[in-house]
Amino acid sequence: MKNVLLLSALCLSFASIAQTDNLKTFRKLTKKHEKTSDYVFIPSGTIKRVNEQSEDKPFVQETPSTDRFEFNIDSFFMGKFEISNGNYLEFVTDVLATNPLLAQSYLPDTLVWRDKMGFNEKYTEYYFRHPAYQNHPVVGVSYNQMVAYALWRTEKYDANEDRRFKKVRFRIPTEDEWEYAAKGGLTLSNLTWGSNSTLDYKGNARANFRAMSQLGIYRDSAVVEFQGETKMRQVFLSNGHPMERSSYYSVINNYADVTAPVNAYNPNGYGLYNMSGNVEEMVNAQYVRTDDLFQFDSDTIAQRTQLWGVTKGGSWNDPGYYLQIPTRQFFNDPTKASREVGFRLVMDIVEF
Repeated sequence: MKNVLLLSALCLSFASIAQTDNLKTFRKLTKKHEKTSDYVFIPSGTIKRVNEQSEDKPFVQETPSTDRFEFNIDSFFMGKFEISNGNYLEFVTDVLATNPLLAQSYLPDTLVWRDKMGFNEKYTEYYFRHPAYQNHPVVGVSYNQMVAYALWRTEKYDANEDRRFKKVRFRIPTEDEWEYAAKGGLTLSNLTWGSNSTLDYKGNARANFRAMSQLGIYRDSAVVEFQGETKMRQVFLSNGHPMERSSYYSVINNYADVTAPVNAYNPNGYGLYNMSGNVEEMVNAQYVRTDDLFQFDSDTIAQRTQLWGVTKGGSWNDPGYYLQIPTRQFFNDPTKASREVGFRLVMDIVEF
């Protein structure tokens, strides 16, 4: 009996040593990878959600019921940047070499830039292919094309002899993963930089979004006294108390006409750029619409109701309201594209 117990103890000890060695190896690979890669390590943790349905958020439902939920998030790697035109052009060019017809189906829809109210023809010609826009996020790609890009990226990585990990899988992040990563380690803020203001202390925009007549995150304005003067000013509301902000917003504070480069503005706490603004980012989530409310998908409902996909973070053409991390925007066709929607990828380590 003593021998059996001793053997069991030794087995447990060796298992513990093996787990420790694997953890050390993984950490070494992680550090090595982080120094050279566009993917950063997101530590495990939890994310809390509360069901919030209000007049100001008619289509935002943050949980499937009225209770508070806490979700565990496993550690993962996420791209520092949104997928750029240069990244996507490499994909199309590589497929073109072996299957021209398939490559044609992967091309972005450049006509998404056409606008009856403006002259955007230059973007239909130049945005995807011109070198000046190679570091801007790719747009005009559908959900299905994004999935195809992720599969191609996985194959190219696993075929690379100089790869950091033995086997990986690239994919579109889940909504929980995206929200958790967007917070950058912060727990109380609904914006990636941790404050209610979309301007920094110098008056420069913290993100690339459309500054409309209503600049507040909560679409409010108020008469406030500031420096001895009483004026109508755009404000953010925090527990009902107005926070001062200038009534003037200069486009000089935001240097982007449309999208900005994928490495523009400051990163969040995890080193991720443009989690708010620039382009709405695709997440792997599906909902059904019943009685004018969006609800979590179930197999029985999905068989008879149209599914809706989700984007997060807001875009260059959205007001500040959509920069909030919990806010969702919806689309109902995975084959359709938009000039406001792009994506970034998550990298799963299958074997290291």
